[in-house]
Amino acid sequence: MRCLPECYSCLEGLVRRSLLLTDLEPRRHDEILEVALSYLKENFSSNSFSADLAGELQRIIRSKSGNSDPFAKVKKEEISLARHYVEKYSPPVSAPLKELVHFAAKGNGFDFFQDLEMLEKQFQEPVEMACDESTLLGELLKHDKQVLYLADNAGEIFFDLPLVNYLAQLATVYYAVKESPTQNDATLNDLEQSGLFDSFPHVISTGTDSPGLDLKRAAPSFRRLLDQADLIIAKGMAHYETLPEFSLLQPVFLILQVKCEPVAQDSGLPRDSYAAYFLE
Repeated sequence: MRCLPECYSCLEGLVRRSLLLTDLEPRRHDEILEVALSYLKENFSSNSFSADLAGELQRIIRSKSGNSDPFAKVKKEEISLARHYVEKYSPPVSAPLKELVHFAAKGNGFDFFQDLEMLEKQFQEPVEMACDESTLLGELLKHDKQVLYLADNAGEIFFDLPLVNYLAQLATVYYAVKESPTQNDATLNDLEQSGLFDSFPHVISTGTDSPGLDLKRAAPSFRRLLDQADLIIAKGMAHYETLPEFSLLQPVFLILQVKCEPVAQDSGLPRDSYAAYFLE
C-alpha cells in the first residue's frame, strides 16, 4: 500500500515514540531525531510504501542509538498483560473455528498503550466483525495442506495460539515471526521469552527486521516455505499493506483491526472495525 498524506504524521509519530524508548540523553536524542525526520522528509511521497519507510526509520534509530530493540520493555509488558487476559478470557478448547478467528482478531486490537479499563471492557465484549469469511477458511483446510501463519505484535502470540492449534489438527501449520526487532513485532526471542515457543507446532523466522512481508530481505528458508504453502494467514495492518504488492498464488486470509484512516479508505472497512477475510 502506497502512502497517503495522513501517513506522514503517523510515521513521524513512530519516530518520536521509538526514540523516546531508547532513553538517550537529550543532545543525542535530538541529533538522531533530525537524521530520521530528514530521511522521512526526503523519501516520503505518494509512490513510497509506508511499511518500507517504517522499517528503514526503525533501522536508523536502532543503528544511531546503539539500542538494538527499543521496544523490548514495551513488548515484555505487552506479553505479560496479554498472558493475563488470555488466561482470563481464552475460548474453550472445543470452540469452533469462527470463535477462534474472532479471538485472534481481538488480539490484533490489543495494545499495551490503551487504558487498562478500556482493555478490560474490550475483552468482555464480543468482537463485532465488519467482514467475516471464517466459514470459507474452514472449507480450505485439509490434512495434506501447508498453512503459513504470519504473526504480528508480540502480545498477539497468546491470542494466535488457540487458532494455530485448531488449524494444526487439519493441516501442517508454520508460525512465522520476525528474526530481529522491528517496532513491537513478535521475534524469535520474544516467542522464547514468552514460554510459548514449544507450544506452537512449527516455528519459522522470516529472516527480516521489517514490518509486514519483506521478500527482499527474507531468509531463503522462509522464501521456500512461502512458495510451498497452500494457504497464508496474516495478522495485522502491515501485512494488509505489504502482501498485495507481491504476486502470491496462494489464497491469503487476513485477520486485523483497522486502526487508521488510510487503511480504512483503502479497504473500504470502517475504522476501528475488525475483519477476517480473503484478500482479492
